[in-house]
Amino acid sequence: MISTSTRYQIVNKDMARTKSLIEKEPATKREIEYYQANIKNIKTIDEFIKNDRLFKFAMKAYGLEDMAYAKGLFKKMLQEGISSKTSMANKMSNPLYKEFAKAFDFAGKGAAATSAASATTEAVSKYVQMALEKKEGEQNQGVQLAMYFKRKASSVTTTMGILADKALLKFVQTTFGIPESASKADLDIQVRNLEKHLNIKDLQDPKKVDKLIQRFSAMWDIKNASTTQMAPVLTLFDQSSVEQGFSVDLMMSITKLRLGGF
Repeated sequence: MISTSTRYQIVNKDMARTKSLIEKEPATKREIEYYQANIKNIKTIDEFIKNDRLFKFAMKAYGLEDMAYAKGLFKKMLQEGISSKTSMANKMSNPLYKEFAKAFDFAGKGAAATSAASATTEAVSKYVQMALEKKEGEQNQGVQLAMYFKRKASSVTTTMGILADKALLKFVQTTFGIPESASKADLDIQVRNLEKHLNIKDLQDPKKVDKLIQRFSAMWDIKNASTTQMAPVLTLFDQSSVEQGFSVDLMMSITKLRLGGF
C-alpha cells in the first residue's frame, strides 16, 4: 500500500484540482447545487432547521454532521447567537459550535444571515474539504488525520485545544509515541505531558506544522505496518460529540484550567 506521506503529498500537490474532482462527483455535485440554489431563500431559524437537506449540508460543512439530529439544541443555540458571553455557543468547549453559530448568525444579522459568505461560498468550500478528507480516510485514516491537522493547527492556541479534539490528540499521540492510556491520567498531568513534547506556538508556523506531519506520517506507517489502514474513522472525527464525552468533573476542570491561564 502507498505510504501515508506519499498519499498526503499527492493529494496536496494540486489541491485545487483535487477539490475540483470531488466537486464533480455526482452525489456531491447534487448537494452543492441544491444548497447554492436554496440557502439564500432561507430567512429564519425555523426555515433553516426545517429544511433537512440544507441543514445537514451546513452541519457537515462545519464538522457537525453527526449532530444533525439535535435540531432543538441548535435552534436554541442560533436563537441565542454569539454576542453574549453566556450564550450556549460561547459556553461550549468545542469551538465548532461557536463557529457554526457565527456562520449562521440569525441572531445578529436576521434574514441576511444566509447571504453572508460564511453561509454561502465558505460553507460550500468547507463541505468540499470535509468530503475530501472523509474520502481519503476511507482508504487511509492516517492521511485524513494529517489533512485534518494541517487544516486545524493554526486555530489551536492552547494545549486544551488538543485535548478537547479527539482527532488532534490522536495525531499528537501518534507523532510523539504517547500511549493512548495517557488520556486516563488527571487533566493537569495530561496537559504537562503534552507540553513536554509540543510547543503550542509551533502550530502557528506552517513549516513546523509540515515537519510534524512528516513525522506523524512515518510514525503512523510504522505503527500500522501490520494492520489494515481501512480503520473506522467516524468516532475520531465526530467532533460534535466531544461535549457529550466529557464528564461534569472534567468540564469543571477544564474551566478552572482556562481561568488559570491555559
